[in-house]
Amino acid sequence: MALAITDEHRQLADAATAFLSRHGSLATARESLDTSNKSLPPFWEAMAELGWMGLHLPDSYGGSGYGIAELCVVLEATGHGLVPGPFLPTVLASAILCDHGTDELRQKLLPGLADGSVVAGFGSGGTWVVDHQGLEGRSEGVLTPGFADVLLLLSHEDVLVVDADADGLAVEILPRLDPTRQIGRVTARKVPMSAVTVLPGAASAARTRLRTLASAEALGSTLACVEMSKRYALERVQFGRPIGTFQAVKHHLANMLLDAELTVAATWDAARITDPDRAGLAAAVAATYARRAQIFCARTNIQLHGGIGFTWDHDAHLYLRRAESLQSFVAECGSAARAVAEGYRADPTPRLTLDLPPEAQEYRTAARKARDQWQSLPEDRQRAFLVDSGYLVPHWNKPWGLAADPVQQLVIEEEFRTTPVPDLSITGWIALTISELGTPDQQRRWVKSVLLGETQWCQLFSEPGAGSDAAAIRTSAVRVEGGWRVTGQKIWTSLAHESDWGIATVRTDPRAPKHTGITMMAVDLAAEGVDVRPIRELNGQAGFNEVFLDDVFVPDSDVLGEVGAGWKVARATFGNERVSIGAGAGSVPLAATDLLAMAANEDLREVGELLAEGHALRLLNVRQASRAVQGVDPGPEAALSKLVKAEHSQKITDLGMRLGGLAATTGELPVVEESYLFARCLTIAGGSSEVMRNHIAERILGLPRDPILT
Repeated sequence: MALAITDEHRQLADAATAFLSRHGSLATARESLDTSNKSLPPFWEAMAELGWMGLHLPDSYGGSGYGIAELCVVLEATGHGLVPGPFLPTVLASAILCDHGTDELRQKLLPGLADGSVVAGFGSGGTWVVDHQGLEGRSEGVLTPGFADVLLLLSHEDVLVVDADADGLAVEILPRLDPTRQIGRVTARKVPMSAVTVLPGAASAARTRLRTLASAEALGSTLACVEMSKRYALERVQFGRPIGTFQAVKHHLANMLLDAELTVAATWDAARITDPDRAGLAAAVAATYARRAQIFCARTNIQLHGGIGFTWDHDAHLYLRRAESLQSFVAECGSAARAVAEGYRADPTPRLTLDLPPEAQEYRTAARKARDQWQSLPEDRQRAFLVDSGYLVPHWNKPWGLAADPVQQLVIEEEFRTTPVPDLSITGWIALTISELGTPDQQRRWVKSVLLGETQWCQLFSEPGAGSDAAAIRTSAVRVEGGWRVTGQKIWTSLAHESDWGIATVRTDPRAPKHTGITMMAVDLAAEGVDVRPIRELNGQAGFNEVFLDDVFVPDSDVLGEVGAGWKVARATFGNERVSIGAGAGSVPLAATDLLAMAANEDLREVGELLAEGHALRLLNVRQASRAVQGVDPGPEAALSKLVKAEHSQKITDLGMRLGGLAATTGELPVVEESYLFARCLTIAGGSSEVMRNHIAERILGLPRDPILT
């Protein structure tokens, strides 16, 4: 189960998964295909005895006193196991009543909803009129009305709480795509007001709860499809090898995992916000991504199973039925993507936060003191202060940084968020490598000058013809007295024309295996034999370069790490991991929020989907930071961010071009045009998206490498 990070949540998730496995929830769901499904699941009472229905309710109403986050952990398990019946609408109703119900309603309904003796149905759409004559109206899609003792119905800005056995109320169970859960038509004709309670203004919070809880359930089903597809890719053999070795299969599974993990981050964020009045945007983001992920993964699961996935006896179609049915029901309360767009119109820069432990206050006091001192200095002394105090790179080890743990890093980021702290970029990554693996002399010569902004470095890794294979190195180094003579060519080197030094992977032992005959060297770009030639890109600019090395002398003192261990240096884990929740959602000047001003009313949903993706991408950082703060092993978030960010940027610019129309091609919208052209490189540079999908499938999902390559 993916939502759980803390020990307590993991224990709850494990217990819920084990319970549903013992009681055969998936087999029970399958039985619904051939039955009328008029009874509660056989393990309903057992679920109630475990306290699942009241997990989020106060103990004064018979609940367990936890919250929505714990309920979502259980809902993820129920979605994974395709639990049939009215669990989702029942816990949804009790959450809404707990938030906005009258004292009388809470006393009357919550204890029964908590112990499972009262069952709820929920209507997310419909037309209702309440006046002195009673309740009139109809909804075509009410969840589990045939089981219900009480119905909660969204009506404009209000929520109606209606006795299910009231006079004038008629329920018709409809034919349904998903037989595991009832969908019914509810019609009201002069239902007396004695059977109806109106909760004024509660509809917005109810939509938030619906989107959050449904996203948690959808996530469980999504992950079940990923796991099912992965198992089949490892087991199914064609053409003499598992189909998981085929790149096309790997890319399908990598795409499934990407959508699933973004849904994890978005749902986790919505679930941790206790107040529904503050969780509207987070819930809308979660629902937008949950819809996309659940339907896509259910469809792709069938595709990857081939013919067997199309059979009645396979479980894949059960997940497809649940996906389409659940997402159609959630959509009845309004477009979540449009709600995201409207949320960003109201606040274009929503802050993402993380709860920190008590020791954060000590770090905060020190950080504020350093920030105030830094701001009081003349501009020409500010950077030196950041360097000497360690606040420029707090995640680095001393003496350059503070060896800051994750909590301290997050506090410093928050306190310095409005100040223009220099970004070291590629130069910083290289200097960090030197600070960890360089000799004392190399550290003395190079590290502080980088931090002070006096020198700039570049990476001389890629070579012509090598593509994304960084170990395909032909640049050679021959031993001479006092050092090496290096000859070869590097390409696609960012900012080499502005750099003073570069670190280069060179082959020092041509007879050694591919990854073991490589040495890392620092090359002075002003040295004799170095020729840097900028490459003019399709946007007319020159950020990349070719670098020709013609018998360039590199002294032994400039070899970084051991001779022959350059690949280890290149792949080293650099220093203390930087923890951040503030990374941007795109790599181009054009942002998804800029599209709001360009979008017509009919385009808002599409813009909202992009805003939701960017929001979820930022949440990958927040969730990764949460793991670090709690001392939990890293998850897959960091490995996915680069790929999602690159493709997200291209989606922004693609939509910007479409919304801009002719103006985007005639110089009237230069930011759109320039961003669009530059974004073409983002899915190529630093490892193409295709290669990165292979890595995700192999390193995270555990699919085997292509035997031809091994």
